[in-house]
Amino acid sequence: MARGKSASDMKLSGPRLASRFAITMSVALGVVMLAAGAFLYSRVTEAASSIQEAAFVDAAKNQGPLLLQLAEDHDRAMRGLGPDMSKPRLEAAHTVENSPIGEFAGGDVKRREVRYGEKYDQPGYLYQWKDVVPPLVVPARTKEKAGEGLFGLILSVTLTVILVGALVAYFVGNAVARPLEVIVEDIAQISRGNLRHRTRVRAGGEIMLLAKSIDRMAGDLDAAQDAQLELSKRERELALAAEVREALVPESTPAVAGYDLGALHVDSPTPGGDFYEVLQLEGGKIGLLVCEVSGRGIPGAMIGAIARSYLRIELARGGDIAAALHRVNRELARDVRRGMYVTALYALIDPAEGRATVACAGHKMPLVRYAAAEKSIRLVQPEGIALGFDKGPVFDRTLKVVQVALEPGDRLLLASTGPVRVVDSAGAEIGEKSFYKLVLKHASLTTDALLAKLDSDLRNHAGETPFPSDISILSIARVS
Repeated sequence: MARGKSASDMKLSGPRLASRFAITMSVALGVVMLAAGAFLYSRVTEAASSIQEAAFVDAAKNQGPLLLQLAEDHDRAMRGLGPDMSKPRLEAAHTVENSPIGEFAGGDVKRREVRYGEKYDQPGYLYQWKDVVPPLVVPARTKEKAGEGLFGLILSVTLTVILVGALVAYFVGNAVARPLEVIVEDIAQISRGNLRHRTRVRAGGEIMLLAKSIDRMAGDLDAAQDAQLELSKRERELALAAEVREALVPESTPAVAGYDLGALHVDSPTPGGDFYEVLQLEGGKIGLLVCEVSGRGIPGAMIGAIARSYLRIELARGGDIAAALHRVNRELARDVRRGMYVTALYALIDPAEGRATVACAGHKMPLVRYAAAEKSIRLVQPEGIALGFDKGPVFDRTLKVVQVALEPGDRLLLASTGPVRVVDSAGAEIGEKSFYKLVLKHASLTTDALLAKLDSDLRNHAGETPFPSDISILSIARVS
């Protein structure tokens, strides 16, 4: 049977699930971003180089004729000649009216929006350092080219990063979710009643802690289920034993002319096979029998029922009490398993003669005889061993039968060991001596009053403590 794990086994081992997820996602996305950044840098650098090259080419094409014209003017000036007006004079560009002037490098470099080309219809920008000529003219499309394709590039790279990030998240999430799915399957197995099933996850962090918790829960449920089954079985056994015990207790005691007969029986929480019996025999004789069974529960109740049947049959025949008990012992020794036995205290009352014939088969509580003339009690306990303990020879040899006289006012009391085993809240038994004192104290009362007083005294001693075993008391007093 699986049992709960110790507290040390339930500690978190390994990195937490959130940490593992964050680390894995950070590493994966870091790699993706680095790759995307490197790709984007390469493409932007390549585009910038191409744009720069195109700008230099356009500037050179526009600047070349101006520099050539400037060189020719310089050469003619060195020869004392003025500019050659026979050729069209080139201008760097025409400034666009009302266009803003940008200043750079502390105002030394100015930028103007211009038109250039053969027809001065090409938009561009003129950069001039102080008054140095010719200025630098850069086509406007250079700026436009700088943004061409950049949006699409950035968009494609962004979408690629998102897609790769989604794939990484899927694989990482699946790696995290798979152990949880396995745990869900394990829980489903447990919920279907397989409480001995254990989780199959081998992981760290919260996953393993969850798996250990589930295993512990399943083990506790398994133990609880076993305990519940055992409890249910025990409850059924107790219920059956209680039914058998109820059947063993006579519903009433007969009236005997000149005598006051009564019985008291109190059940304990744990039923057994203890019982008492009152037999009405031929000639007006009355048989009083108190028996105890060594076992409790179903076994004790069943043995008690068997013993009661044998005793009723044999003792009801009358005649020799010892012979009847010999026969009962042989039958019972054959039926009960080794170690099981039944004790019996039997008193056969002859009302007409005022005499009781007493036999004791291993019963621990002796017959209590109250002598009214002396106002004292005497204990009568003939020799004998328990029924079923021996198959015959020892039982037959040791069993003795004695005669006890009953004078007017005298009383006989037969009891199980239940009364003397009653304990108080401190666990102290009432004991035989105290019980006999109680009997002596109330012996002169009627039988019903005596039994009521004994019942009250025993309950007062026990308080809230349950009786450890059944209590059976039979008492008969001669009133005339």
